[in-house]
Amino acid sequence: MFLNTNFLCLKKAYIIFFLTVLFIILFISKANPAIFKVTDIQVSEPFNPNFKKKTVVDRAIILAFKKFLTMTISSNEMHKISNFRVDEVKNLIDSFNIKDEKFVNNNYNATFEVNFNKQNTFLFVEKRNIYPSVPNTKKIIIIPILVDELSQSINIFNQNPFYKHWNDNIKNHHLIEYILPSEDIEVVKVLNENINNLEEYDFTQITERYNIDEYIICLIYKENNKFKIFSKIKFDKKIRIKSKLFSEKSIISLQNLEEFINEIKLIYEDEWKKNNKINRSVKLPINLSMTSSKYKKNEKFEKFLSSIDQVSKFSVKSFNNKQVNYKIIFNGSPKQFINIAVKNNFIIDTDQSIWKVD
Repeated sequence: MFLNTNFLCLKKAYIIFFLTVLFIILFISKANPAIFKVTDIQVSEPFNPNFKKKTVVDRAIILAFKKFLTMTISSNEMHKISNFRVDEVKNLIDSFNIKDEKFVNNNYNATFEVNFNKQNTFLFVEKRNIYPSVPNTKKIIIIPILVDELSQSINIFNQNPFYKHWNDNIKNHHLIEYILPSEDIEVVKVLNENINNLEEYDFTQITERYNIDEYIICLIYKENNKFKIFSKIKFDKKIRIKSKLFSEKSIISLQNLEEFINEIKLIYEDEWKKNNKINRSVKLPINLSMTSSKYKKNEKFEKFLSSIDQVSKFSVKSFNNKQVNYKIIFNGSPKQFINIAVKNNFIIDTDQSIWKVD
C-alpha cells in the first residue's frame, strides 16, 4: 500500500512537471515574433572619401523592402505603396545581417539579409488598403505553345523560342519555379490535331502523360508583332483562365524575348499571389485540442502554428494530463486551415465543435 501511494505521488509529480515544462515551451515560442526573411540583397558602393556605411545600409533596407513587396503584392497594386521613407521601413525590421563584405577595386560589396516583423509589416501594407499574400514558393510544370496564326502552325519544344529560353532570365523575387516537360512526339501530334480549338481543348490527355495534377498551359498566339497569351492555370485543383493581348511586341533579339517572357510570368506570379492572399478582416476562431502526452507532436504543432502567416494569433486555452486546448485565430476559411494542416502532416478531426489533431 505504501509503495502504491508513493508511486501515485511520483506519477502526479511527473505529470505536473511535464505540463509545466510544456507550458513554458509554448509560452516562450509565442514570445518570439514571426518574421518575413528577405535574403540575397546585394549592394555595391564606390569606396571613396564620401563613403558612408549608413547610406549603404539604408539602400539595402529599401531594396529588401521592395523585394518583399514584389513577392507579396500583385503588380496592379504596387502603385498604392510606391512612396515610403527609409525611416518607416526601419520600424518594420526585427534584425538584419551583413554577409560577405568585400572591398574590390575601390568598391564596397556586401550581401544583406533583412528580417521584417510580420505583424508590423502587415499593418503597414494594410493601411494602404492592400491585402498581401503569403510569399510561398511553388514548382509547377509549364507547357508554352507557340501558335503562328499566319501559317496556322504550332511550335513546341525545341522549335519554340519561348520553350528554349523560358528559364534563362530568372528573377530572385519570382515565387514560381517552372519545370519544362521533355519532348514528346505524341503531344505534338495531339496539339496539331486540335489546332483550331486549343482554347476549348481539355489538356488532361497531355498532362496525364507527364503524371501531373497542377500545371500551366500557355498558348502564345502570334500574328506579326501582335501576341495574345491565353493561359489555363491549375492551382490547388482549380482551373483559372487568363487572357492578355500584347499589341506591339518584338522578339527579334534574345533580350526582347526574355523581357517578354518575364511579362508573361508576371501573369502567373499575380495569379499565384491571389491564391495566397491574406485577408485579416476575416477572423476565424478555431478551438482545437491535442493529446498532452505526445510531447514531440505538441512541439511540432506549435512550430507549425508559428510558421503559418494566416494564423494571426494563438494561445493555450487550458491543459491537463490528457489534452492541450488551443484557441487559434485564422485569417481564412476552415477548409484553408485544414488543407494547410494536411500539407504539414497534421490530420484534423472536425466531427466535434472542438477540433482534434489526430
